[in-house]
Amino acid sequence: MTKSILPKLSAVLAGFASNLMVEAHAETVILSERNVEITFEEAFAYSLRHTNPGAYEASLSKPQATFRVLQNLYVLKRVMSLVEGSDLVSEGDREYLRQDLYRRALLERFLDDEMSARMANVDWEGLAKVEYAQRRVDLIAPEEVRAEHILVSIDGVPFTTFVSKVEAVQKALAGGTDFGDLIDQYSDDPSKARNGGDLGFFSRQRMQPSFSEAAFNLLESGDTAGPIMTRFGAHFIRLIDRRDEQTLPFERVKEALIKEIKASTQIRLREELLGDFRAEIEAEIAAIDEPELINAFLEAYETHEAADAD
Repeated sequence: MTKSILPKLSAVLAGFASNLMVEAHAETVILSERNVEITFEEAFAYSLRHTNPGAYEASLSKPQATFRVLQNLYVLKRVMSLVEGSDLVSEGDREYLRQDLYRRALLERFLDDEMSARMANVDWEGLAKVEYAQRRVDLIAPEEVRAEHILVSIDGVPFTTFVSKVEAVQKALAGGTDFGDLIDQYSDDPSKARNGGDLGFFSRQRMQPSFSEAAFNLLESGDTAGPIMTRFGAHFIRLIDRRDEQTLPFERVKEALIKEIKASTQIRLREELLGDFRAEIEAEIAAIDEPELINAFLEAYETHEAADAD
């Protein structure tokens, strides 16, 4: 059974944790196991490429974050050593993968750089305002109510106990007992310690259908309803406030609109950039005899398969 490498990593890292970032340690071997060595330079390079650059220090400061970098890199190098020593991948496949991955990485880096440059000076808030003006009628906050409730849970209690508790709440409400006092005394909702039974504003879709129907049928602040059954048990509801359907203000949707516009702009710019390159060879491609090219591919494929069979 393979032993955990974390204790070993802790000991090795502790020896030079104070100066890991010093350039002199670039070739320092952090981990050596089963003929796999990981140098500081490799680990640092991996961390740069697999950690959010906008929050590098915060990400690396999380417990065992650097250990995960080493673990992931070890797995990659360990599997590579196993595969390269087998016949799973031919030398031709290895070279193709190196070239293909490198080209794709360069493409993505080029596209990211070009898109960033073109998007750098865009007035995103101005575009968001235009988008808001065009879609204003669709940017609607639904009708909401604010209510507090008493939950008499049906979970894990005898049915007769449940019924007795519901009847006790009904009797107390009919006798004019303060709803807040009844929440403290009877409610089984675990969130009452945090919110005192106040559910805040919610739309019809947020709650169980029977609960929402009862809450939205209450008209005046202080009106009550119940018991209302849901899968959680019996609820007693008191209306606190309500607000009608209304158009969302720009400031409330600005960030979401900007994010949406940026995403669509990136997609459009990416296609434009790729389209420019494709256009460079349009005439040359049009002059190629496609059926002849297909036959050439198929013949080459047959030769390739026959070679593999041998």
